[in-house]
Amino acid sequence: MNDNDLFAAMYGAVGEESRWTGVLNAIKLRLGVASAVFQRLVVDRDELVPMFSMRDSWSTQEAARHDAWANSPLNPRFRSHNVPHGPYGIESDQRSLALTAQDREELRNGLANCGLGPGFWLDCRTGAGEHTTIILHRHVDDTRDITQADEEFLHQLMPHFRQVSQLLKDFAEQRARLSVAEAFMDSTSFALLACDLSFGVHWMNAAAERLIDQLPQVALVSDTLRFRTCESAALVEAALIGESGDVCRVPGDEPADVLHLRVLRRDAADKRRWGRNLVLLALCSPGTLPYIDAAEVADLFGLTMAEATLTAHLVSGMTVKDYAAHRGIAEGTARMQLKSALGKAGVRRQADLVRQVCQSLARL
Repeated sequence: MNDNDLFAAMYGAVGEESRWTGVLNAIKLRLGVASAVFQRLVVDRDELVPMFSMRDSWSTQEAARHDAWANSPLNPRFRSHNVPHGPYGIESDQRSLALTAQDREELRNGLANCGLGPGFWLDCRTGAGEHTTIILHRHVDDTRDITQADEEFLHQLMPHFRQVSQLLKDFAEQRARLSVAEAFMDSTSFALLACDLSFGVHWMNAAAERLIDQLPQVALVSDTLRFRTCESAALVEAALIGESGDVCRVPGDEPADVLHLRVLRRDAADKRRWGRNLVLLALCSPGTLPYIDAAEVADLFGLTMAEATLTAHLVSGMTVKDYAAHRGIAEGTARMQLKSALGKAGVRRQADLVRQVCQSLARL
């Protein structure tokens, strides 16, 4: 692999961590060293802590051995005073001013026990108290410091390494924000889904999955919404593209089976841009039963699980008599549980209990 191909391969590894092994193998081969490892380090009190380590093939095989000393606080390099002061730099064990003579002696002995020789590296600061590094170690019997040829290559590598480090940070931040957003949308009781103009579903939350499972006029087949009639599909398509406003009504077998659909966000298709043909939809149907978590009801109202389970079934439309038969208990027992739940919730009637639970969970 020539240098240009190597630099390009680094960019290709940003979104696919498994490709880093091949990239680091190529860097190791290019410099003739024993190991090449890409790490993200953060300051934690008096230590530098590796948050992740991508390794070449040999370092991967020796990971447990290396982590026992080389990637631990026992290594003098992992002390907080070794955080780079500039935005980026190239350094080595033998010339680093942050390392004392005692540090260097500890390094020589500790690295030798790990099957490694002296190290040299390039650093890039990516934020307050955090940086990335590619650390390279010579073979255990090679005591040379970084050479001029090594340094020339690292200077060529540096601008690409800095850019890749920033891309990795941005990618991780975007992924974290997306994870939080998806967790929020999956926890809400509102049915939400994102689809394209061909009804292909790119994301949906648990509430939308439950709703679609209950309705007769729509189904999810191979990640695509399928409507039972052409008329229904045409109604939804008109709403997706904005021809009939932002809402539509898709009838079912019974009046209560109707599907109400509202467009929350519509991104117009644009062939010059990626990801611009998605529509975010909210779905609801008055005839479907609400999903109530009995454990949440118990926590919120101080009920026992038996009382909360009864309350959840009442919210879903079941009568006390039907609940007792469903659970295989006496109707009198169910009514005693209801009386206790009413008292703890501070209401007198079953309808008030159902309304209070629904209002509280809706606000949450």
